[in-house]
Order: sequence, then structure tokens, then C-alpha cells
Amino acid sequence: MKSNTQVVDLLISHSQIQVRSRPFHEILCQWGNENIKQGAILHKDYVVFDPLPDDAFGANIHLTLEGNFNMDPLVQRCMVVPFYVTDKNKLEIASATEKFKIDLDLKETLYSLYYEVCEGDEFFIN
Repeated sequence: MKSNTQVVDLLISHSQIQVRSRPFHEILCQWGNENIKQGAILHKDYVVFDPLPDDAFGANIHLTLEGNFNMDPLVQRCMVVPFYVTDKNKLEIASATEKFKIDLDLKETLYSLYYEVCEGDEFFIN
């Protein structure tokens, strides 16, 4: 049974966290000047976020399906983007070195994807 929350421990490297609903594609991960300024590469069903730290590191990624958004008080960067779930079977969160299937109870095809980089006792991402 799918739930509304999931936590993955992701090894983040190459300054990217990918949320995608299609297979990995190198061309979709190319950073241009505008992407660097905004901290993200945006495609309708494939987004790449800059996690802020440059080095490789592990972080807990908190995936939550909610009806409304409440910003975490520990947020360092926050953005929202439209995201289409075009293939639930290929829905993943990934870095350059590993990937995890996103297993949330998604029923729609279009979502608002909120991305928060947070730092408290540990670095984490919502």
C-alpha cells in the first residue's frame, strides 16, 4: 500500500538532485547560465535541482504528498515548479550515483513540486 510520505538517504554528487518521470537522459541534465542562476534545470517531467553544497554528501530526502505547503523554518533555498507524472513506473529521485523509486500515492498527472534545502543539526531536503 502506498503512503503519503517516504524518506530516502541519497548520496548526492555532481551538484544535482533529479526528480524524473522518465528514464535518465544525459542531455536533460546539462547546466546553462540561466539554469545556474535559478538553481534548477526544468523540463515538464524531469527536473534537476542544485543542492547548494558542492562536495559529495549523503542527505535524507523527505518526500511528502500534501494538500498544502508549509515552509520548513530551517529552509536555506525553496522553489516550486510544475511537475508532470508521465510514467509512474519510472518516477524516481536520483543523483549521479544512485536512484530510488518514488512510492507515493499519486493519482494526478500534474503536481506542484516544492523543493526545500534545509540545514539544522544535519543537512536535509524536503
